[in-house]
Amino acid sequence: MRKTKALMGTLLAIILILTAAVIYLLFNDQHRHTEKEVILHQFNKADVARLNEMVARHQEGKGDFLLLVTQTGEGGHIIHDVHSDGKTLTWTIDNTRDAFAGPEDRKKHVYMCKNIQVRQNSERYVYTVDQCEGHGDTFLPIFRLRKDSIEG
Repeated sequence: MRKTKALMGTLLAIILILTAAVIYLLFNDQHRHTEKEVILHQFNKADVARLNEMVARHQEGKGDFLLLVTQTGEGGHIIHDVHSDGKTLTWTIDNTRDAFAGPEDRKKHVYMCKNIQVRQNSERYVYTVDQCEGHGDTFLPIFRLRKDSIEG
């Protein structure tokens, strides 16, 4: 009887420790992103920081993903779906939802690349990809942000 109680107590302690460990991991994952941190559409300083974080994570060999929703001058939307596994970056530009694009312009462009970097000058941030399938070592400017349009 004493052995059964000791065994039950030990099992209960193990279950409590494992439960605490699972709860800790679920709530303290430093790379868990909320919807606001994964879907970028305001392109303020926080969005630029998050985009730069994605670039850094890819360069460190870590995966990440973002959804960038930009607005055209006419008010249509272009969606950039960006996935990285730390080795290959897939950047899909989807303007099929741009109501103001002509039928021949409504399409998806998919770039599968090895590298991404951000270049900046006094006027803008330019995100470039290279070593892309079908494009060789050419640096492709894939996304641009004017610095004077970025707010707090």
